[in-house]
Amino acid sequence: MPPETRPTHGEIRDRAFHLWERRDRPHGHADEFWLQAERELHGEMTGRPVFPDGDFVRSGSGSDCCC
Repeated sequence: MPPETRPTHGEIRDRAFHLWERRDRPHGHADEFWLQAERELHGEMTGRPVFPDGDFVRSGSGSDCCC
């Protein structure tokens, strides 16, 4: 992935912290928050936002759907 579409460690850390706070600071889920933050930031940088469960938002009429 090119550097301009890769979030920095600090950006991921900050987003993961905010996700953790929004979910009432649960214990034992640091990896999940980190990965979700990484997916969200990458989606924002590439113009492909993600849903909270990590799936990319599909654009267009749906004809590009693989399901």
